[in-house]
Amino acid sequence: FRPVERRLPPVVGVDRMRAVAAGALLTSCALILVVLVVNGGNQGPSALLEYTAFADSSVTEAPAQLPGVTDKDMSPTLPDSFYKQEQKSEKLYDKLKKTLKKADKEDKQMEVRTNEVKEYITDQVSSIALAVKKQNTKESNLIREVPETVGPAGPPGLEGRNGKNGANGIPGLNGPQGPRGPVGSSGSAGPSGEVGKEGPVGDKGITGAAGPDGEPGIVGVSGVEGDVGPSDEWKPTGYDCPAGGTKTMRLRHCNRKGCRLETFFAGEWGTVCDRGFSTKSAVTVCHALGFKSGGSLFRGRFGVGKTQERMWLKEVKCGGTEGDVGDCQHAGWGDVRGCDDGMAAGVCCDGQKSGELGKRVGPSDFPLCPAAQTSWARLRVCDYHRCRLEVMHDKKWGTVCDAGFTDTSASVVCKSLGFKEGGVARRAGGGVGMIWLSNVGCKGDETNLEWCPHSSWGRHDCDHEMDAGVCCIGKGKPAADKAPGPSYSCAGGENRVDSGSTRLVGCKNAGCRLEVRHNDEWGTVCDGGFTEKNAKVVCRSLGLPGGFVVKRYGGNYNMQGIGKVWLADVHCNGAESWVGSCRHKGWGDNRCTHSDDVGVCCGDQPKYDNVRQMRTEGIHVPLCQPKGASVRFSEHCNHRGRRGDLYQGSYPQLSAARCDNDSEQCRVEGCSVRPGAVSSMSIPAGMRVTLFSQYFFGGSSRSFTGPVDVRCLVSYGWNDRARSIRIESV
Repeated sequence: FRPVERRLPPVVGVDRMRAVAAGALLTSCALILVVLVVNGGNQGPSALLEYTAFADSSVTEAPAQLPGVTDKDMSPTLPDSFYKQEQKSEKLYDKLKKTLKKADKEDKQMEVRTNEVKEYITDQVSSIALAVKKQNTKESNLIREVPETVGPAGPPGLEGRNGKNGANGIPGLNGPQGPRGPVGSSGSAGPSGEVGKEGPVGDKGITGAAGPDGEPGIVGVSGVEGDVGPSDEWKPTGYDCPAGGTKTMRLRHCNRKGCRLETFFAGEWGTVCDRGFSTKSAVTVCHALGFKSGGSLFRGRFGVGKTQERMWLKEVKCGGTEGDVGDCQHAGWGDVRGCDDGMAAGVCCDGQKSGELGKRVGPSDFPLCPAAQTSWARLRVCDYHRCRLEVMHDKKWGTVCDAGFTDTSASVVCKSLGFKEGGVARRAGGGVGMIWLSNVGCKGDETNLEWCPHSSWGRHDCDHEMDAGVCCIGKGKPAADKAPGPSYSCAGGENRVDSGSTRLVGCKNAGCRLEVRHNDEWGTVCDGGFTEKNAKVVCRSLGLPGGFVVKRYGGNYNMQGIGKVWLADVHCNGAESWVGSCRHKGWGDNRCTHSDDVGVCCGDQPKYDNVRQMRTEGIHVPLCQPKGASVRFSEHCNHRGRRGDLYQGSYPQLSAARCDNDSEQCRVEGCSVRPGAVSSMSIPAGMRVTLFSQYFFGGSSRSFTGPVDVRCLVSYGWNDRARSIRIESV
């Protein structure tokens, strides 16, 4: 904002006018002085004095006349030039007065004009200030309304110097307990058991009311109550629906809309839930009862009557050819969750019985899931669906959490208890006391549940509602003595890795003490939270199979370590290269003592078939150490060209940079034996060399037994250059 410029008329300054007047006055005085000086020179000093006295305005009386002197003699005679000059001075004086008068007038005008200019400037400045204030307020409001924007990122600055390492922070508190995982789905139904013995013949049924062409009642466990039989003129709307039955299925409590469908199982009659029961299933049932015309479904509240029958089936889906409702697809026997007594299915069959009666193909009487007990495991509180599994540990019985518990684990349990056909896993619940195991994951070849991977004894996140159940299949035989565990003799070893070291020391049959190195100092690991998954990472990093945790290894004073307890609360996911890479509380950050040192048991034989497998699984491959005599290979005849020495072992893939020795599970750096470039070799006594034309000991082969100096392989009929070599002692 810029104010509008306004030009003012030029004003003559007061000081300037006063300077002009003063200059004129001084000029007049100077002229008078010049005239006096000129005349004073002609008349003398006295005349000058007289003139001065005459000119003095303070003299009021004329001096006395001197004797003998007349007035004429007393009066001096002035020159004409003096009078002219005097007149001129008077004119200048008049002019000066006029100039002063004019200057005074202009001074007053200037004062008036100055006041006007002052008032004008004051008004203009006030209006400008008000306008600026309004404009600033408007601009400020606009600025407040404009959203903040972020400009584009500038180029990265230069990398700063590394700061000093900060002190270790205070360990955080333990996080809250995570929510319980979802309940796993029920396993598939096991195979049908053997057919039970036929039950005794029931009493004779009650004679039904006389009706045209009525049929005799069926002899069964509890005979079918007869109803009025249909006549030739029978119509569904005019009479009650017909009753009927077989040894395993019957229609009872009939009315004009339908009859209640019942099925026989486990020595007891029970109803069928109408959930999932369709018209096709009703037609199938009528056909099985001899009604060729089929029938229809009736959904009604039949109730259970005085006999208080239980409900056996739900989700029945018949295909049309089954001879009994029990042979149709359905949920497990007795699994009627979500149904009540008022949901019993009803069926009304059409016409008269004229067809053959159906027969149940499957077993009509499953026995209860078998109970069993040994000194280390037992199945108890059994029903038609499952038994609760309990195991013995530390001289106390406890349950097993079904988190991760599968049919494979259930089969391991059943086979260890004498049931060769295995079993199925189902949730049981209802236990008391300890929950010993969780996250059990058997592979199927274990001889006992203890040898399956699982969480540490007594460590879980379960309650007794999640107790695992098992239903074994077939007839069990007396269980043998407890099968021994894996045939591993615990072995120690040492494996250096880039970020630290791991070793197993103090090995006994019960295990080895696990130690790790940090800051060039060996220390132990606390057994709190240490699981089998952690142990497998330890063993794999050492190139050993297996991996079992030995809890309270340090409880024996003679087995305790010394120095620091480096790690606690170790949690491995199974893919780490060594235990120090697993998640843990922090190096040296724990309250454990050496009585809490953890032990680990690994197998004493390497589990890897070749070095390539070790590399694939991230296992450290050590350098081969010279062992015995070596064989020298050259890439040209007569031992010329590049040379390389190899010791006893199997080398599946030759390379000028590195050769792997599968026999010793080590590597040879810079072996200098290029694939397809072996032309001569020198074999010492007691050694045999076999050359293969393809990698990993494939293709054609040729063997040489020392001592022999093979100067050129072509002369021995070997035209294929070697790509893999096996060196053996003989």
